[in-house]
Amino acid sequence: MKNKLIYGLLILLFAFMYSCKEDQIEDAEYSPEREFMTMFRNDNNTGKGDSDPYRCQVVDVNDVHLYWYGVIGSAGYEIKMALQPNVSSGLASDWENPAFILLDTIVGPDVLDIIIKDLQYSTDYRFAIRTLSTKGEGYHSKWYGYGSGRQWAEYQGLATQERYSIPEVIVVDNITKTSLRVNIDRSLEASGDDGTFTTHFEIDENGNFVMQILTVEASATNPDATVPDEWKRYIITSEDFETGYIDIDGLQENSVYVINVENINIPVHWDAIYNTCVIRMDGEPGEPILIPHYVDPNDTIEGAVEYNACRIDTIIDNYTADASLAEGTVFYLEGGKTYYLYNNTSLCKGMTLATKPEDLAAGKRAKVLLSGMSLAASGIANQMNFMFGRRPQAGELGGINIKSLIFEGIDFDCPLAKNYGDGSSNGNYFINMYSDGMAVTLQSFEVRNCTFQRMVRGFIRVQGVNRKTFEHVIVEDCMVYNCGFYDNNGRGYAWVAGDGSNAKSNIFMDMVFRNNTFYDSPRTCFFTDGGKNLDWSSSIQYKITFENNTLVNFSTRSSGRKLFDLRYLPSGSSITVKKNLFIQTKKTEDTRNMYFEGMDIRFINGAAQEITFDIADNYSSSSDETQQVFDGIFTSAAFSANKNSAGAYTLNSPGIIQGEEQLVVKVGGTPDAPTPISPTELMKSPNPPNVADDPNMHEIDNLDGLYFNNTATVHNHEIYTLGIGDPRWR
Repeated sequence: MKNKLIYGLLILLFAFMYSCKEDQIEDAEYSPEREFMTMFRNDNNTGKGDSDPYRCQVVDVNDVHLYWYGVIGSAGYEIKMALQPNVSSGLASDWENPAFILLDTIVGPDVLDIIIKDLQYSTDYRFAIRTLSTKGEGYHSKWYGYGSGRQWAEYQGLATQERYSIPEVIVVDNITKTSLRVNIDRSLEASGDDGTFTTHFEIDENGNFVMQILTVEASATNPDATVPDEWKRYIITSEDFETGYIDIDGLQENSVYVINVENINIPVHWDAIYNTCVIRMDGEPGEPILIPHYVDPNDTIEGAVEYNACRIDTIIDNYTADASLAEGTVFYLEGGKTYYLYNNTSLCKGMTLATKPEDLAAGKRAKVLLSGMSLAASGIANQMNFMFGRRPQAGELGGINIKSLIFEGIDFDCPLAKNYGDGSSNGNYFINMYSDGMAVTLQSFEVRNCTFQRMVRGFIRVQGVNRKTFEHVIVEDCMVYNCGFYDNNGRGYAWVAGDGSNAKSNIFMDMVFRNNTFYDSPRTCFFTDGGKNLDWSSSIQYKITFENNTLVNFSTRSSGRKLFDLRYLPSGSSITVKKNLFIQTKKTEDTRNMYFEGMDIRFINGAAQEITFDIADNYSSSSDETQQVFDGIFTSAAFSANKNSAGAYTLNSPGIIQGEEQLVVKVGGTPDAPTPISPTELMKSPNPPNVADDPNMHEIDNLDGLYFNNTATVHNHEIYTLGIGDPRWR
């Protein structure tokens, strides 16, 4: 096989000669006596795809087998390996940074392949190779593999496969500036075993996972952070197991640490460890940092100059890696100015991004474009999102803890994003998550006084198999409109899209939507956890509060688009729905569908099967006279329905529920003597400006038409007197 590769390369060598002569003219440092550049074998230079048995490939899940072409008369070959994020630029300076290189080895001239075993699971690696000359350093070939990925002919990347399921045996809390607590739960019974744990992990006679060592290391984010010798390789005692936790001290504030427990009976490191915890220590945030608005007139990013936009994703990325800035740092943007993201931006270190208070008080708001400033060749806008958490770095297999992520007083937009009516649609969100993202515990996610336009596919979305725990979520005083529809039925992802892939996940632990307006903007539903019936532990409970919101034409395109699509709720959950205003409105000649549905809740999962509903004082207004009655706003699945909704639990659940009559969405007056008020009586100009089949039928220039009319009819109506809906419109 090796001889075939060598002779096969002779053809390539002749093809290289002309380009080498050109290099000799253009590159003064090029010597015609340098060795020819070898190449890794891949589809870019063989055209054989997976049919080539000698292609570079992943084998046995987390081993890689590299093959390359031989160069006759060489002294050998030098091979480098690095993580994809560290060298994705393709710059030589990154490939020559020792901190980024995981492997740098030399093999002899007769060696044309190498197997690198036991790599980290679910990880993207890149590789580089050069031919070595018998004449020494100045005569070695150029490197193959330094490309950024766009240089497809000089690029070699491979991603290892996903590791088998891992029990979450350690969880970290009580984090201070210099100390933390590692809680240990070794029980197989309590692990949520999916049937594979006993295959891949050693279990002792007491039904516990076997582990002996706890390690604390400085993360690659801050490799010089202090780690006391005691914790670098700590032997876990029987007393530690009995207590159930280990208190770690002597760490460095603002720094990130990687914590593992491992079984020394397993020879391969990536199989010996359990779940990894990646923890950032506390620190004292300094004064808020103003990001001054500056537009480079020579900015090469398409659209930046045209939109007079200042880039900020690099600033957020640098903050994440800067141990001198404590988690919780506040960044201010200049009001009346436009900023933008060029890349997806990982939010893995608590921070605040807000319009400068003085500017906000003066009525000047900062705008942040989630790219969308130019169109790709496909005609789809280039769009970027914020991302919950991040992908793992070297040595990381577990989860990270994030303090508060806060956005305040900002207008978010993706100006060139298209919806389905334009003939194509963008797959964008406000905040998404990588499918291979690390497990994450988020202390709070707060969005206040912001506006959102052209988030076509979704708003808040999580995904992937790893655990997600959001302790508090609040979206308050926001306006969302012009968000389009991802497909003809108005689907995509929910306003809040959980994935239902992990029984330990809970993004609905304490979720509040209050005083917001959502205008049209079709979605699959408002809240969903993926519709999965999981075996939740007793500690998993949902608490969702939805109050004083105004929803105009919520997901009217097709049936099945509900506010609450939470089919299998964990026992002990509670749902509060109060003082919301639901409006269905259109022009007389508009033939669009006007569907509106409430809940799909089918089963309470858990021994107690308890659930608490607190539903009261919700009102509606419709341009359709047939809907101007109590509960008339619903085309299906009303809150009061006696199947798969709150009404089904008034008699069948031991939980607490308000009186059954409160479940009904009112129009004013009483059921026997209703006093409905139409949307155009209530508000100045609530109707969509465009009618059915117009590509822009779900869009509107602004929401000023939602202000209440200053009439006695309005002022005397219950919607006004009881303070129903988003208070900004009164």
